[in-house]
Amino acid sequence: MFTSGQSKRGQMSRRHFLQLSAAVGGAALVSACAPSAPGGQSQQAATGSEAAAPPADTQVVVEAWAHWEQGLQWLEDAMKNYGFTDEHPNISLNKVVAPFNEIHDKMLAACASGVGVPDIMRVEQGRMAAFFKGQEICFVDLTDLIGDKINDLVLGSAVDYWSWQGAIYGIGNEMNACTLAYRKAVFDELGIETPFKTWEDLKVAGEILKREKDMYIISFHDLHDGDFQIMLYAAGGLMFDENGDFGGLNDLGKEILEYQRSMVHDLGFATIAPVTGDSTWSPPIYWEAFRQNQIATTMGAPWHNGKLGRDDKIGPGQEGEWRLQELPGGIGEGLPTATHGGTSVSIPKLAQHPEEAWMIIEFTHLTRAVLEDTQQRGIIPTYKPVLTDPILNEPYDYYGGQVIGELYLKLADAMPRIYQSPWAPEFHTAFQNIVLTPVLQDNNQDYDTLFADLETELQRIKSM
Repeated sequence: MFTSGQSKRGQMSRRHFLQLSAAVGGAALVSACAPSAPGGQSQQAATGSEAAAPPADTQVVVEAWAHWEQGLQWLEDAMKNYGFTDEHPNISLNKVVAPFNEIHDKMLAACASGVGVPDIMRVEQGRMAAFFKGQEICFVDLTDLIGDKINDLVLGSAVDYWSWQGAIYGIGNEMNACTLAYRKAVFDELGIETPFKTWEDLKVAGEILKREKDMYIISFHDLHDGDFQIMLYAAGGLMFDENGDFGGLNDLGKEILEYQRSMVHDLGFATIAPVTGDSTWSPPIYWEAFRQNQIATTMGAPWHNGKLGRDDKIGPGQEGEWRLQELPGGIGEGLPTATHGGTSVSIPKLAQHPEEAWMIIEFTHLTRAVLEDTQQRGIIPTYKPVLTDPILNEPYDYYGGQVIGELYLKLADAMPRIYQSPWAPEFHTAFQNIVLTPVLQDNNQDYDTLFADLETELQRIKSM
């Protein structure tokens, strides 16, 4: 399904890197009309030239951009704490952080103009589509640089969101395997067997839960298609196919929508996810519903439900009551997990220090150093060799002593592969506005008409 162009690779030399960079279209993004790279270097130097290689004792400052401080701080800490800085004292990191929209807009502007291009860009998966719209991709193809280590990565989270037409333009360090978190103590009290094997089991339990506790068994988002995406991937479907077209206009998509709609409107066992304003996934009001004993399960990646005891999630008060399980089956292929979210490290073709940028990325993402982010943020790494590390396999009190690392280790080999789309943001918005919101908010069951209207809009978007 995916081509990788893998090759055996030992210690990478500058010559090797430059050859690879050149092979992926090392010509500048904007070719002859582009201005010189920052710092007065020529485009040839920016994309790599053997003559431009600095001596080993030359101080190199690799500039990296991201939308949150810790997203760069852990890279720097990993370099110091795991030995990179000792081995390469001449290489350091200059961290540049700006708000989400601002930094991604600056990345696009830098790619388009060739001015002020950093060495590393951290691109959130939902914003990567914008970089795939033109004929030339801004970033270096990392496929051959990753080499055989591709086999060590959970690809559905590590590379698929930043891949297009067989080339890999970024690596994500978070294994965003989706699970279902459920409040076991409540179900135990009602004599309901857990974990849930199927979505139908969840429906049956929902009836008891609503009757006995006046609680909803789950909430579905009507202004965000994350729940739909998770269930679609777990059912064996695709949000986007290999050509970037929307993949939910089919019977599988109808079945998932109908399950969510009927749970909310016909049965009353589920509710609409409480959200506010522009924060349509999990703002404070969302978690407050769990604190107020209104909702008993939630599904998502580790950044969503992997640390429910944090103050910015459910927080104190329900310690020992929650557990994590694989996603229920019974719809489509019934895969035990799905992928949701992530942010890359990518190297622009116009980077001034592409070799040093790759050295940092390889060290922080393809060695044990990735555990620095686990220690700081509790993420589950995409680098499989560290998934058995004790730090990831300690009992978690909030989940009643469950070793959630064991679950994620199992799910690492079950994660589905996905595709990105150049029209992803526009397709997500169109699906939400034309199909998802009318189904969940207005109880609209006319799926054929909704899908036809969406298809018309998708074609209009592609024609722009």
